[in-house]
Amino acid sequence: MGLVFGSWRQWARRGRQTIHPDRESTVPAADPGSPADDDAQAELELARQRNADLERTVRELTRSVAELEAFSREISHDLKSPLAGICGYAQLLAHVDFGVPRPVEFDEFVTQISNGTERMRSLIDDMLTYATARGGHLQVATVDLTALVAEVAAAQTSEVRHRSGVVPRITVDPLPAVRGDEIMLRRVFDNLVSNAVKYVRPGEAARVHISARASAEGWLRVEVTDAGIGIPDGQHESIFGEMHRAHAEKGYPGTGLGLTICRRIVERHGGAIGADPTFTDGTRIWLTLPTPAALDAFEPGTEHLAVQ
Repeated sequence: MGLVFGSWRQWARRGRQTIHPDRESTVPAADPGSPADDDAQAELELARQRNADLERTVRELTRSVAELEAFSREISHDLKSPLAGICGYAQLLAHVDFGVPRPVEFDEFVTQISNGTERMRSLIDDMLTYATARGGHLQVATVDLTALVAEVAAAQTSEVRHRSGVVPRITVDPLPAVRGDEIMLRRVFDNLVSNAVKYVRPGEAARVHISARASAEGWLRVEVTDAGIGIPDGQHESIFGEMHRAHAEKGYPGTGLGLTICRRIVERHGGAIGADPTFTDGTRIWLTLPTPAALDAFEPGTEHLAVQ
């Protein structure tokens, strides 16, 4: 539209006949059909054509994104089906009685197969979430953040206990309600708490605390603090980059997409997320989310106005 307005301004500057009520004289202007008028009309038509081309490009890109998301869902399902079969047969192998002593390496090989399929399943899930987190429609409603985080904490505690026998200590302060897509926010806190209980020293029980305070009018700052191994110096921003793994050399599992997904989701809610570089007794991840009072502050036309 800037091109359209610019063309009209140029045409106006070239002069239209303007009669001033307090004067007898007139300001000369280009006659209809004059070269100046023809140039202005040509520029206006060109601007209209450019705007039409831009709108067509936006429609095509929107359609392409939708098709990519649909393809991502289909391919993730197709990839996970054989993985489920591999994992199932690996579990059977672990309990099969061959009637003869099994090789010493047999159980180790079966475990490696199971771990490999689990890592692949996790990678497929993260790739699907990564592909859809930016463009998926937000189903915004009022979310009981205390209940959501408590459920995530309970699930993570159970998983760690089952996997390693070590029971993490996760405490959650009362948290105000927020406005957001509950499924996407659950993904955010699942990633954050999962990292908090994972990045600890071997054999050590994780200690995690989730708290919140007002950040600005209508906004909530939530902090997930742990007493783990922390973030290497200089990587407090890069950990949110695609495929970045801060402690990959130490054998901690992960795809490097978890925090990238968190940032995409939080920013789609109008908030921000980061790591506190001043906190040195572990890791502190903070994020801001809108509270119900912030609903009226959303700009018209933005994607997070899709309210249930």
